[in-house]
Amino acid sequence: MKKNLILCLVLILGACSSQNTQPTTQPITQPIRQAVAKAASAVETVFARITAFKPKVTAENVLGKDDAWLRATLGEPTFIRADLHANIWQYKNESCVLSLFLYPDTDTSPTLSIMHFDARDALGHNMDRDRCLATF
Repeated sequence: MKKNLILCLVLILGACSSQNTQPTTQPITQPIRQAVAKAASAVETVFARITAFKPKVTAENVLGKDDAWLRATLGEPTFIRADLHANIWQYKNESCVLSLFLYPDTDTSPTLSIMHFDARDALGHNMDRDRCLATF
């Protein structure tokens, strides 16, 4: 008889404790789910704005431009290297590094024109030139 009474008490206490854990976990998980949903929505909004953004300068209209246009459009370069036949101008920000190769129009001309350029991400990997230009 004593064993049956103890068994009944254990079962009742077990049932009571499982009922008490159910309501306490629900209010904790609900705010977490709401916070995760809000964060996901914010990330989607940011990516939608980035992909909808069109760069003011594109790879198509950079080639052939002179150094004055480049300074007026992108400002002063972060780095300039002058070689015998070419100058290399670099523009750097947290997203990418833009390297532009400028050559003189003629042997006697002081005007430099952009003949080639490339873009690399923060880790040094090649990236889309238009995406990099859009960050400046």
